[in-house]
Amino acid sequence: MIGVLGPGGIGGLLAARFAAAGHDVTIVASESTAAEITARGLRFTAPDAAEVVSYPTARTYLASPVDVLFVAVKATDLVPALQRIPAKTLGNATVVPFLNGVDHMPLLRATYPEANVVGATIAVEATRHRPGVIEQVSPMANVTITEGSDVAELLSKAGFDVATHPDENTVLWRKLVFLAPFALLTTGLNAPLGEAVEKHGDRLHLLIREAAAAAASQGADVDADAIEARLRGMPPTFRSSMLKDFIDGRALELDAIAGPIIRALGRDNAPTTVDAVSTILAS
Repeated sequence: MIGVLGPGGIGGLLAARFAAAGHDVTIVASESTAAEITARGLRFTAPDAAEVVSYPTARTYLASPVDVLFVAVKATDLVPALQRIPAKTLGNATVVPFLNGVDHMPLLRATYPEANVVGATIAVEATRHRPGVIEQVSPMANVTITEGSDVAELLSKAGFDVATHPDENTVLWRKLVFLAPFALLTTGLNAPLGEAVEKHGDRLHLLIREAAAAAASQGADVDADAIEARLRGMPPTFRSSMLKDFIDGRALELDAIAGPIIRALGRDNAPTTVDAVSTILAS
C-alpha cells in the first residue's frame, strides 16, 4: 500500500505511475481535491503517451496504514499538511519526502519517530492543471535516493530513472546547490535562465560557490564546477518553479531554498544569496 501526501504536479505523477504499475494508492489531500479525484479519477499524461485515468483512494486524512508514504507538498505547506497524517496511523512506515531544501528531514523524524524517513530528491517537470489533472512535461523523471531502502526498486518498476547514494546529506545538498542558484537568479531577475545568465552570469557563479561552500560545511560531496556547467548548458527558456510561483502570485519557498545556505555560512559569508533573497522580497 502506497500513500501520497499532496497530489500536485509531483505527487499526482507519483500516484498515477504507481497506480498504473498495479499498486494500491491512497492520496491524502484537501477536501476539494479529494472529492474531485474520488468523483472523476486521476488523469495523467506524459510525453508521447496517451492519457491514463486511474481511481486511487482519495481522503482528507490518512485513516489506515501504508507501507510507504511519499510526501510531495511545497515546503511552505508542509507543517499544516502533516496534520493529515497521524503518527499513530503511519507507525513504522517508510517516508520518502520529495521536498526542496534539507530542513524537512529533522522535522519529519521528530513528527514520526517510529517511521523510517529516507532522504531523496526528484528531477522532473510536472504540472497540475487542476485538481486530479496532471501532466508530466519533461521526458525524464529522475530520482536519487539514499541507499538501504527497498523504495529504489519500487520507484524503478514504476518507470522512474533511479540512482542511489550512501550519504543522505550529499543527496539533498547536490540538488540544493543546483536549485538555489537557478531559482534565486531567475526569480530575482523575473527572467528565464538564458536571459538571466546573459545579464548576470557572474552572479550565477557566485550563487553556486556560496551554495557549494554551505554544502561542504555540512559534509556533503558536491562538484560546483559540474553544477555550473550543467546550469549553463540548460535550455535558455527554462524557468525555475520559484519563478513560476512568483509570476502566479503563490507563496515562495525562499526559506527552504536559500535559508540552509545562509544559516550554514552566516550572512556575511553568503552575501550574494542574501542579496538575491532581499531583491525577491522587495519585488
